[in-house]
Amino acid sequence: MTTAGPMSPAKLLSVVADGLSGLRDQPLALYVHIPFCASKCHFCDWVADVPVQRLRTDAAGRWPYVTALCDQIRFYGPQLTGLGYRPTVMYWGGGTPTRLEPEEMRAVHEALDESFDLSGLRQWSMETTPNDLTAAKLETMLAMGVNRVSVGVQSLSAEQLRRAGRAHTHDQALAAIGTLRAGGMDNFNVDLISSFPTETDSTELAATLREILALDPPHVSVYPYRATRNTVMAMQLDRQVLQAWTASSMIASYELAMRMLTEAGYGEYCHGYWVRRPEDEDFDGNFKYDLAGDKIGFGSGTESILGHHRLLSSGDGYAGYLRDPRVFPMVERFSLERPEAMTALIGGALMTREGVNFARFARLTGLDFSDVRRTPFMAGWLDLLTRCGGEFIEDEQGFRMVPEVIHKAYITHLAYMTSTA
Repeated sequence: MTTAGPMSPAKLLSVVADGLSGLRDQPLALYVHIPFCASKCHFCDWVADVPVQRLRTDAAGRWPYVTALCDQIRFYGPQLTGLGYRPTVMYWGGGTPTRLEPEEMRAVHEALDESFDLSGLRQWSMETTPNDLTAAKLETMLAMGVNRVSVGVQSLSAEQLRRAGRAHTHDQALAAIGTLRAGGMDNFNVDLISSFPTETDSTELAATLREILALDPPHVSVYPYRATRNTVMAMQLDRQVLQAWTASSMIASYELAMRMLTEAGYGEYCHGYWVRRPEDEDFDGNFKYDLAGDKIGFGSGTESILGHHRLLSSGDGYAGYLRDPRVFPMVERFSLERPEAMTALIGGALMTREGVNFARFARLTGLDFSDVRRTPFMAGWLDLLTRCGGEFIEDEQGFRMVPEVIHKAYITHLAYMTSTA
């Protein structure tokens, strides 16, 4: 019988050690969550539990969180290192990591550097918004070792930025790209969103893409809009202040982006993720869609996978995290009794061209994928994906979706889940 609930740090480390069974030099992805922003975006649920006043707080208001974050890192880092974990990728997300001032960034980095051997990092990526990126902050990021930046642009339309609750302008977005290049950061990504419910067609998306592509960014991400509970846009949809796009119109909008990116020479390596020169790139930084190894999330509202266990740092959110950053309020071992705990893991893998690699899946979960897919829940979920347009290929190495239909299946499933929520 599997159990799910809080677990003492000592017990957690014991069960993780049992899951590793003495294996050494295991790849580990590090995620650092920074739940602060200049504004509360109307579509984002990553900081849904953080009140606006706290979200926008100054350095003094952020310091209790930074202190808790450093405590959690310093406690778990040496323990995980002793168990044989070696970080290979690191991602700072949020929220907005660049809300931190340089001295705050350095404090967190110091805790990480003291607690882990970071010499094996292949990629260290950090999110930013155009209004929070400065030359001084970029200089600090580069000095620490950040080698990839993801810029949350979402749109270049002034009207869409306003209605989405974004704090930056069209000109700030373009200036941020200039700041990155002038500062020597050549590896960066521009995030965009398609089928915003505040739009009636794809005219503004096309205009945004034309301007962005003219700047030749190395990476571009295009996310179809996803309505999530407790966000302003989701509530506006519920009250019919806004109208949701149909699945077919969402697909058409995304396919417009696909055509424009393909014609500009970009290749899609994971649904929504495009790169200018695929042959020169290492994509391991997108570890949330990778079955290569375990991951640990530092900060409030994170998910971790360690030693065949799934850990959630949610509980009562931000306040609970400040009280005891070392305790994960929800810990459960992956099991056939609760295959739904693996939905995001499997769904993320199916968004890639490789799909579910059987050996990696077994290493990560301790389970055979064939057993998982035979459970009634997973069989029903895969059947739903098929009805949404998914077509699957299976061989000795793994189980994957036909690349040409990934976007259609994903968007149709997204629209279905939104309509039945």
